[in-house]
Amino acid sequence: MRLVSQPHFEFSKLILIFETILVAYVSWRVLGFVEMAIISGFDGSLPYLTTFISAVWAAYGASVSFYQNKSGKENIKKIEVNKVNNNRDC
Repeated sequence: MRLVSQPHFEFSKLILIFETILVAYVSWRVLGFVEMAIISGFDGSLPYLTTFISAVWAAYGASVSFYQNKSGKENIKKIEVNKVNNNRDC
């Protein structure tokens, strides 16, 4: 008889979801500031906002890349373990 394990939520997925929400919120707020600047007729530049949003998205892109690399390596290990277990059950 096999024990059915409860699916668990990996901590790295939780971090990535939190970061996705944070990046979406920051982007929404920056676009809100830009909208306010357009409505108020501001003619200057907004270098601090472009720098801020670029830095946030760059950090997000790096973390997603590392997460995908990590999950790819974990999936290879899981596939190998499943093959061994399937061969043993035969």
